Amino acid sequence: MKTKFILSSLILLLFAVLGGGSFDEHGNIAGWVWMIVIGIIVFFIIMMIVASSEEETRKEIREQARLKREERLKAQTQEYEALKQQFFATNGTPDKTILIKELDLNSEIHVYESSKRVFILGKEYAFKDVMSCTFSDNPRVIKGKITAVTKSKNGSVIGRAIVGDVVAGPAGAIIGGTTAKKNTEFIQGNDRTIHDYTVIINMNSIVEPVIRIHTGEDGKLTNEIVGLMNVIVSRK
Repeated sequence: MKTKFILSSLILLLFAVLGGGSFDEHGNIAGWVWMIVIGIIVFFIIMMIVASSEEETRKEIREQARLKREERLKAQTQEYEALKQQFFATNGTPDKTILIKELDLNSEIHVYESSKRVFILGKEYAFKDVMSCTFSDNPRVIKGKITAVTKSKNGSVIGRAIVGDVVAGPAGAIIGGTTAKKNTEFIQGNDRTIHDYTVIINMNSIVEPVIRIHTGEDGKLTNEIVGLMNVIVSRK
């Protein structure tokens, strides 16, 4: 974008110079004009080189950032695998595992059916400590886009999007009143609901009577956790 702006400015400047008494009495372009033209060309070439260098620098910075992210992910994965192997060596292989967050042993649920133990977010509980489980939802609704469609008598249609509900009423009155030959209709798109789930586990504990697990928009994960906890409640 910056390079295009500079190029457009230089072209306009060149036309201004050439159109402003830049010819001699014989109709030839004056020498000083050629100097300006050459100077503009040289300047443009330099700007292109600078812009190319800046782009290469930005690419290098992005590549370095990508490599750092990969290194962090690799180190995190290695650390997680080591902790998981240590956990399995101490407690055995679980009968059921639910991953709430990737590469975080303290964001998982591990169930040992034979010993009636469950690890929830890194803490061990007996089946009998789990009293009940449900979930809550704190949804938000995103209103559908309102589109104004204007139809004229000859059947042509003009459409445009309008943001927000408040604009729809006044805009309809203004557009509809500008001409008697056109008719404006507003079409409301479908609303979209964004869920925000939290699993609520009631525990038989004075110190920690409730465990809350935020699962966000993931309804499948929410149902899986609630279903598992209810099975544990039935088998304690």
